Amino acid sequence: MNISGNLYKLLKFISVYIFFVNMVLAQDEVSNDNVPVVNEAFPIAVVDMQAIVGQSSAAVKVREFIENKKKEFTNELKKEEQALKNMQEELGSQRSILPPDEFAELEGNFRKRVESLQKMVAEKNQLLEDVLSRSVQILQNEAIKIITDIGKAKGLALTLDTSSVVIAANSINISKNVIDLLNISLPELDMLSIMSNSVNK
Repeated sequence: MNISGNLYKLLKFISVYIFFVNMVLAQDEVSNDNVPVVNEAFPIAVVDMQAIVGQSSAAVKVREFIENKKKEFTNELKKEEQALKNMQEELGSQRSILPPDEFAELEGNFRKRVESLQKMVAEKNQLLEDVLSRSVQILQNEAIKIITDIGKAKGLALTLDTSSVVIAANSINISKNVIDLLNISLPELDMLSIMSNSVNK
């Protein structure tokens, strides 16, 4: 039974934070121009929600938290993987000296432990995915509140996401403003609470 190959494939799934990192890298830097001037005759603004969520101070800390948890989980799994390798080697040495029924029992126990480890990997992966999803949702909700407040203050009739716009002038892009306000209103998330809620869901 190839324990190492299977486990390394499963461990790759833990790297869900990569999505979060790529979400930022895929976006151009938000313009650092002066405060946007919205055309009063055409009160529309645009925002880059991916950049807003991905480049905020809280988002950086979310990525750090998930990276640390990934490393922690990986270390736990490597220890269990080594224990399974030792069991596998012991089984191989006893195959020829144990009665078939006793060997079958030991092999069955080994397989159960392998299945248990695979289940644990899947659960850890799902946990990190859930933590990431909850974190992004919280940041998005706060960003929407800020965008709504800006819209009311500027008398905007419409605010669009840049993902749905082909061309938009930088003068109507309020993403930088939103990020600045988001960093003030929500500089970080309670990751332990989010983690706890994900575990107990």
